Amino acid sequence: MKNKLTLSTDRKSAAEGEYIEIKWACDACPDSLHLAYDSGSERYSMAVADSGTTRILIRKSDGKAVFTLNAMLGNRKESKSVEVKVKKAKASRPVKGSGISRLKLWKEKFQAGWYVFRAQLKYWWLSRKKWQKALWIALLALWLGLIFSSIDRKPEVKVSSDQVQTAYLMR
Repeated sequence: MKNKLTLSTDRKSAAEGEYIEIKWACDACPDSLHLAYDSGSERYSMAVADSGTTRILIRKSDGKAVFTLNAMLGNRKESKSVEVKVKKAKASRPVKGSGISRLKLWKEKFQAGWYVFRAQLKYWWLSRKKWQKALWIALLALWLGLIFSSIDRKPEVKVSSDQVQTAYLMR
């Protein structure tokens, strides 16, 4: 009995940034079944079960993406390949009058970065021991005290009448 190896995709062409659904099956295949992906700029391989489906995101491509199912059957290697044509993604720019301004996009990017920073800071703080937290609070209080004490003071300059007369004459 000859082992049957099948591989198929849900479509033959796609654009960058889209998902491709891949289906495969192998009758009586051992554990050495691998699905490989090659788009010209990206290559990877993953071990898969005897049959199944998966969705793969096409990121960057050189015009085509090749999916290959490799199986070791005894002493011989069998493989099945499917090629998908990939179109370049159009640059997404905000269209005038669409309501999306560069300021709004910048604001959303800034907010996302801020939320990530807050989450990382919270995780960092929760992972500190009590004595480390106390030390950080003391250092912060010292730093704030130094800043406020330097803002509150006005420079005091004492000038004698001889220095004032010398400065006036030198002018």
